[in-house]
Amino acid sequence: MKARLAIVASLLAAVLAAACGTAAGAEQQTQIRRVDLGHFPRVAVTAIAPSGVAPSLLENRHPAAYLARRDLGSAQGIVLAVDNSQSMRGAPLREAKAAATSFMTQQRRAGSTGVVSFAHEALPLTPAAASRQDAGRALAALRADLQSGTVLYDAISLATTQLKETSAGGTRVLIVLSDGVDRGSHTSLQQAVRLAQSAGVTIYTIAAGARADTGALSTLAAETGGRMFHAGQVQDLEGVYGALAREIQRTWRLTYVSSARPGDRLSLELRAAGHSSRLDTHVPNHEHGLLARIPSRLTDGAGSAAALVALAASLLGAAGVILIRRLRRSPVAKLLEPHLVVREEAASKPSARQRLDGLVTWAEESLDQLPGSRRLRTQVERSGLRLRLGHLPYLSFAGAFLAATAGAIVGAGAFLTVLLMLAGLVAPLAALKLAAQRRRKAFDTQLPDVLAMIASTLRAGHGLRPALRGIADESSAPARDEFARVLAEDRLGRPLDEAIVGMCERIGSPDLEYVATAVSVQSQAGGSLASTFDTMSETVRERQRHARKVRALTSMGRMSAIVLALMPIGLAFLLTLISPSYMRPLWSSSSGHFLIVFSLISMGIGALILKRIVNVRS
Repeated sequence: MKARLAIVASLLAAVLAAACGTAAGAEQQTQIRRVDLGHFPRVAVTAIAPSGVAPSLLENRHPAAYLARRDLGSAQGIVLAVDNSQSMRGAPLREAKAAATSFMTQQRRAGSTGVVSFAHEALPLTPAAASRQDAGRALAALRADLQSGTVLYDAISLATTQLKETSAGGTRVLIVLSDGVDRGSHTSLQQAVRLAQSAGVTIYTIAAGARADTGALSTLAAETGGRMFHAGQVQDLEGVYGALAREIQRTWRLTYVSSARPGDRLSLELRAAGHSSRLDTHVPNHEHGLLARIPSRLTDGAGSAAALVALAASLLGAAGVILIRRLRRSPVAKLLEPHLVVREEAASKPSARQRLDGLVTWAEESLDQLPGSRRLRTQVERSGLRLRLGHLPYLSFAGAFLAATAGAIVGAGAFLTVLLMLAGLVAPLAALKLAAQRRRKAFDTQLPDVLAMIASTLRAGHGLRPALRGIADESSAPARDEFARVLAEDRLGRPLDEAIVGMCERIGSPDLEYVATAVSVQSQAGGSLASTFDTMSETVRERQRHARKVRALTSMGRMSAIVLALMPIGLAFLLTLISPSYMRPLWSSSSGHFLIVFSLISMGIGALILKRIVNVRS
């Protein structure tokens, strides 16, 4: 009899040892639970590894680049979502509160905690970034709801938003306990899953009782890298929370930068403490058109890179040959050069400055063939800058390159980088227009005194040309430069009245047009030129005084227009600096790009309307 008892005892011990070994093996296994490719080429992997061991990750048999490991046990934010509907009244809610409180006290490594209750509505029971003590007090005060309803998906949306606000950039864990089916949520299951995925929230669900919607809870856990636990009886919740705590300690969130292309196959291998796990997946192909039809094997590898470099080099070489041919002198110029130019032997080769001048000349000749080149040339002359028309294309390309480089440095998206490139492309033109306006205003300020000086010179017995010479010698820029040019054109044989009209076209001043018209009429009809200039000086002075008065009266409206136009742009960049995750959909999604374009068009229309309102024609 004793021998039989000894045999039975040994058999039971062997069975228990095998069961413990199986459980220990299950605790030590590795597993890739979920792969998130939503922000490709940045890949996020949720994996299970032996407790206390940091896993390593291989992509296509190569170590993952820029691998970052974060264990959920040290999550920056943990939120408990507890069902307090009518079905949880009594013992179920008491057991759930006790088990949740015990679980929360064990989370000493968590950065912040929170509690959300949901019944006929979802309510946050703790403020943002609450402590474990605050969460315990909120759970102790939780009571069953008196109204019917279970807004499970609304609670997930609320908890995800709370996690995004309290944990920036860290791991986020949401634990949901429910014993029923969602009834009354404004958020759908798909919306709740997408919101949690975009926020990087890992959801663990606990199905309490037989009436719980295990399908929805399982989907929430599987789609976010978590796991669903089942508690058949309320007394099992303590053990379920304990298993959940051990599961969180073994769960890692790994992020790395992939070297694959859209459409490629990914073979991921997780290694930890001698254990390994593999998972094969494919990168979604978001390319369309011709690029989507090109096999990746034709575009990847060293051979494809060499072919691309060779193609780029050939195109650059062809462009250089065309440029050299454009700059090469004609046969007639070569025949005439020995008779017209005496060259020194040291200057037999063109210098670097001559080559640059040749490029500028080529750009001017090319721009002259485009419509609107005459207006652009006039704008260059009005600015008074030491620029040629051929400098503008190179300045625009340099501005676009610098703006694109700045966008790449700050990590702007493709759409924002394109906008920065366009801004850099038109920046030289905007600076040119601003310089022309400032020069015209400076000339208008000098004009009354210039006219009075001409009138004084004429009354002293001198002619118009000596009067203009006095302005060119004694006045300051820009009047000095413009009148000196008028006299130079007069010496070259151009009629004086035509030279003055040309100066009016260069300056673009309405007041100067009156002067040119008066000089032209006086040269044909005769009369006292000194009196004409006196009258014009007084008239221009009164016009400018009236314009300044109107500008002062409309200053409030113009300032309001400027503030209304710049306030949305300033607020957008300020919010981006304060909360980049909040503004990221605006800069990175197609809907955000559409809103940006629509807002810019609306702001442009509003600015034009406000400008017409405050603009008073004098």
